Amino acid sequence: MKLTFLCFNLIIFATAHAHLSTVPGVIYDTSGNNLHRGIPYYILPLLHGSGGGLILSGNTTDPSCPMINIITQEPFEINGGIPFTFNPIVLDENLIRISYPTSIESAVVTPCGGSNIWKVSTAKSDIGDVAGLQIVTTGGEFNTPESCFQIVEVDMMPELRSYQIQHCPFKCGSSSTDLNCYNVGVKLDAAGKRCVAPSNALFPVVFVGSVGKQSTFMK
Repeated sequence: MKLTFLCFNLIIFATAHAHLSTVPGVIYDTSGNNLHRGIPYYILPLLHGSGGGLILSGNTTDPSCPMINIITQEPFEINGGIPFTFNPIVLDENLIRISYPTSIESAVVTPCGGSNIWKVSTAKSDIGDVAGLQIVTTGGEFNTPESCFQIVEVDMMPELRSYQIQHCPFKCGSSSTDLNCYNVGVKLDAAGKRCVAPSNALFPVVFVGSVGKQSTFMK
C-alpha cells in the first residue's frame, strides 16, 4: 500500500513538473517585477539615444479630438510617453507571458471615447502623412487578428531583460494561412513623425512601472 501511494505521488509530481516546464516564461519590468494584466507600464526603447517612450498622436482631421490615434514614439529620450496595459487573450491569466497572445491598450482616458486597443491597419489619407502604409493605431477589438500581439525576449544586453513586440494575426483567429509573426518597430512618416508599425527590423523595448510617474497625454 505504501509503495503504491509513493508511486502515485511520484506520478503526480512528474506530471505537474512536466506541465510547468511547458508554461512560457513571464515578462519583467525594469524593476524585476512580473508584468501583470491591466497594470499600466511605459514602453521605452532599450537603447539610449534612440528616442523616448510611446504615446498617442492625433490625426490631422481633428487633432484635438481624434476618434483614432496613431501610436508614435517620442523623439527625445527624456520623454517617457504614456502608460499602456497588457491583457492576455487567455482570460484566466494574470501574468503577461512570453509568446502569449495579448492585447495592448492605452491606459490614458481620451476625451473623445472610442477603443484604446492597439490594432494594425492601413493608414487612410486623413491619418497623418502615412497614407497607404500599415501602422499601429487605437480603435482595435479584443481577440481579433488586427489587435493580436505577443511579446518575445531578445538578448541584447545580458544585464537587462529586453523584449520585442510582435503582431501575430494567426493567434487570434485569422483566416489567413500565414502563420508568421511580425516585428513591431518604428517608421518615419513624411513629416518625420515616428510611427509604430510592422517592421523587418528589431525594436527592443523595456517596460517601466508607471506608479508615481508623470506622462504626456498625446501630441
